[in-house]
Amino acid sequence: MRTSRVLTVVGLLAALGLALTTPSSADISVDVSPAKYELTTQPGKQETFPITVRNTSGAAVHIVASLSDYAVGPTGNYAFTAPGKSPFSLSKEISINPREFDIEPGSFTQVRFSVDVPASAAGEYSSLVFFTTRPTRHGGGLSIVERIASKIYVIIPDSTKIGGEIDDVKTQSLSDGQHYLVDFRNTGNAHVYLSGRVEVKQGGTVVDRIAFPQGMLVERSGKRLIDAVGKKLDPGSYSVVALVDYGGPNLVAGQANLTVR
Repeated sequence: MRTSRVLTVVGLLAALGLALTTPSSADISVDVSPAKYELTTQPGKQETFPITVRNTSGAAVHIVASLSDYAVGPTGNYAFTAPGKSPFSLSKEISINPREFDIEPGSFTQVRFSVDVPASAAGEYSSLVFFTTRPTRHGGGLSIVERIASKIYVIIPDSTKIGGEIDDVKTQSLSDGQHYLVDFRNTGNAHVYLSGRVEVKQGGTVVDRIAFPQGMLVERSGKRLIDAVGKKLDPGSYSVVALVDYGGPNLVAGQANLTVR
């Protein structure tokens, strides 16, 4: 089993792109550890693991835990769906104990998750668990609900494969510079994180090199549109090479030709 470092509420909300109203720092009262849980197991096994929910405020909070499926779109946006909707989810095989509980100020509760891994399981599966507070009223009739998530990965190591391809490379000239649009597709059965670069050449000379942002997530069978913005180019003909590192044994590459008039 592997667990990741703890993330704060605000950090996790930003990472997951949750469409929620974020309270001020004085109102933030709940954090969760780990923010991402990676459970390595075998088909047909039952596993139990804990996630810790902590109340850092000066008042008791009431928490409800719930499971959700999700998808990550080509631009990194999250979409949430009911448990069991995703073909790569084990939400229906996961039970939570307790599902609803109170946490006193400055204390924590460990929530236990049990998963019955199907005998036919292969590759990687993922789900989210949301921890949601009871609404609290503030001045002017405003009610605030905090919601924080922990991501659960269930990994069958002997059948996990890492793979990726570049489907297309396009270019677009806009007012802020030259955009290089790289379509990456996850061909494996586990999530990957991307890095890499675009190199622009003219007559064999590199005239621009643009590094991709680090850590772009692509879930199992997902796609990612990488938008790398380079400098404006003088008129002429150029070759564009995109190199993507997805964590596999080799980089994948895609190429396009560009004419600037």
